Amino acid sequence: MSSQTEVLNPEGGISPSSYLLKKALLHPSNQSDPIDIRDMIMDLQIEEDISAPYIQGLLFLQDSGNFLSALRLNGNERFELTIGRRKQNDSEQLDEDQKWELDLKAIEFFGYSRFSPSKQFYRMRVVSPWVVTSSAKEVINAFEGTISSNIEKLLKNNLEIERIEKINTSSKEAIQGVYPSMKPLDAALWLINNAYEESTPFFLYETCKKGIYLDSLKSMYEKEPLKTFELKAFFGSNPGTPEYYDEMSRRIIKFSSPLNYSQFANIERGAYASQVEMIDIFNKKFIKNEYRYGDNNKLNKFQPFSNNDEVGGLKLNQLTKSKAYYVSLNPGSFDSSNIHSPLNNTIMKGEAYYNALETNTMHMDILGDFGLEVGELVQVDVSKASSSAALNEANMFDKYLGGVYLIKSIKNNFGEKFTQRVTLARDSVGIDIDSEES
Repeated sequence: MSSQTEVLNPEGGISPSSYLLKKALLHPSNQSDPIDIRDMIMDLQIEEDISAPYIQGLLFLQDSGNFLSALRLNGNERFELTIGRRKQNDSEQLDEDQKWELDLKAIEFFGYSRFSPSKQFYRMRVVSPWVVTSSAKEVINAFEGTISSNIEKLLKNNLEIERIEKINTSSKEAIQGVYPSMKPLDAALWLINNAYEESTPFFLYETCKKGIYLDSLKSMYEKEPLKTFELKAFFGSNPGTPEYYDEMSRRIIKFSSPLNYSQFANIERGAYASQVEMIDIFNKKFIKNEYRYGDNNKLNKFQPFSNNDEVGGLKLNQLTKSKAYYVSLNPGSFDSSNIHSPLNNTIMKGEAYYNALETNTMHMDILGDFGLEVGELVQVDVSKASSSAALNEANMFDKYLGGVYLIKSIKNNFGEKFTQRVTLARDSVGIDIDSEES
């Protein structure tokens, strides 16, 4: 791993896979001054995920200075990391999308090995520091206000997080409750299970680029795709030019998937239909309601199932008995709503939105992009799996596999070059499943 020089492309110019490790400081507990470990880093991996309110990383270290023993490294050290690159002149990429500055915490040293007297190798696991803070704290107090405001209090007051990019305050219903002896991060995730905006679920996550987000799926749907990525067999620009640099940054190196299309799984998860049974213990009432997939908000134009499919003589969005939810209500427990109130009928459609994102998951391997974040949308254009002679510019892209996807996770790898494995999800398709269009 090169910490001082940029990785160049074969033509001698800067490549989208280049990077510069500008700072890697480890703060040992037995001395006040940090140690520069850039020359020790053989490999660096950093991961962000839309379901995780923290980032995590893994470093493979080569130690030829006996630092492990001399610094008494034991898995509670602060780790400062600055990594970025110099983009090609006249590239369309933004200047502010070329660097990350991260302040992390080492939580584990493991995988020790030694093959010669002069060198030792081991791995260091790092996470956002509030993961450690949360493990040492507990919340058992009462709370009131909107779910968003209570999560914000946990993040700022209990976990002392400063790098917060967005708190979506659209979960407007005020609630009351008591934290049942939970870690602050667990309490935030517990609250978010009951948070919805226009029936779409909320996500709490951190990105390398900007920090913590609390946002709804509805808000994500309203974004324009951040970028278009392409899988095709040719380039339209000359190597060494800014246009070629930008074309390389949009190129998909590998497109793969478990190809998890399964209407059986979606039916079982309640993505298309479900029912809820609620017991109101205050008013002594039993309430039963149903949900059927209709004109849902979605990433692409067409629903992910056929209108011709039936099970037992019923359309897929009529199978309300395929999934059941059970909610206990007690509207008399407080003067205002309690923690379960936002569920009511919302749970069916909210869970349907969430589970529909499992309709199709794809993995996209690309050259590194410091501007990419989970929670963003991207357009994916995939050429049809045919010979070049059978394709022309008008019909070369596969409308079934291509379309708009949500970024669920990003695994960043800094080795000989900067690459990313981006996990994409979608709840819909770009072509009518019942059509005969190719």
